[in-house]
Amino acid sequence: MKLVIQIPCYNEGECILEVLKNLPKKLLGIDKIEVVVLDDGSDDDTSKIALNYGVDKVIKSQINRGLSYNFMTGVNYALEIGADVLVNIDGDNQYCASDIQKLINPILENSCDIVIGARDIKNIKAFSSFKKAMQKFGSLMVKLISGIDVKDAASGFRAFSKDALLNLNVFNQFSYTIETIVQAKNKNLKVTNVDINVNEQINRKSKLFKNDFDYIFKQAKNLIRFFIIYRPARFFMINAFIFFFLGLLISFRYLWFFFNFDGSGHVQSLILASIIFILSFLCFILAIIGDLFSINRKLLEDIQYKLRCDKYKK
Repeated sequence: MKLVIQIPCYNEGECILEVLKNLPKKLLGIDKIEVVVLDDGSDDDTSKIALNYGVDKVIKSQINRGLSYNFMTGVNYALEIGADVLVNIDGDNQYCASDIQKLINPILENSCDIVIGARDIKNIKAFSSFKKAMQKFGSLMVKLISGIDVKDAASGFRAFSKDALLNLNVFNQFSYTIETIVQAKNKNLKVTNVDINVNEQINRKSKLFKNDFDYIFKQAKNLIRFFIIYRPARFFMINAFIFFFLGLLISFRYLWFFFNFDGSGHVQSLILASIIFILSFLCFILAIIGDLFSINRKLLEDIQYKLRCDKYKK
């Protein structure tokens, strides 16, 4: 069994050495461990430190392409070198590398495909009350959209089986964390949570977003986007029903005035109701079209999966 530990990082010269030192040298059920540092266009000495430490591979992008691109670069490399399990751990030394064994155990036991390291959010001192509430709310929204019980949807400490790697497709540029969860449900991949520990250095400023509100805006936008892409029929049908019932309410208002005041006035309610009924019908049509596109996308993903299996000799 080959395990690849990938470390996506951007200007992590201050932390990367500590992360590498804490990585386990041996793990139960694993014959070989390879460490890959994914440098997303850092302008500091992140890559140099990693190379001097003696990691197996450093993949450096010439420009900063974003976390998702960096993550998929590591996924493709892991498949190329025949990884059976992939562990992703951030380069900011936020997560305790000693928990890697706990993270990979469910995959080694063939009980799941993706393991998410769940932080004890409520007891992290560096997180404000607002951030803790938003983390909890975000995980709840991901659960509603994906149908998977996720404790910490934003966690970047994860383990993936080879089958999960062959199935993954991340197109969102901001972060892969939520999209991979939504995809897992669509591709019948089993996901579980494992409680993990964190280090005290997690109060550093994030390089992904400017502030909490920027993070909320980007993730909310992505959640809506994922809902449309992976649940198009449900998304547009919900909107169709909302518009339909809103149109009914306005129509009843017009009818009430029509029969109680000899049909005089309030024609604007009838016009507005007509417009809303048209919007409802358009959403209904989009739900049908979206469902057809969804079926086509699944067929293409099945073809891609078979091609990947052939390419990587699964």
